[in-house]
Amino acid sequence: MKLSKEWWRTVRYAIEEDHRTIRLISILVTVGGVALVLIAATHGMSVTVG
Repeated sequence: MKLSKEWWRTVRYAIEEDHRTIRLISILVTVGGVALVLIAATHGMSVTVG
């Protein structure tokens, strides 16, 4: 029983680590996407104005 409890704790810890990594990657992707949209909008405006 003790072994399975330790194993479950290890699995849960690994899953939490994965969730943290996935959250970090999604945040980076979101920030990158917003930055790209802002850059594209700025360039589009400058091209339109210019």
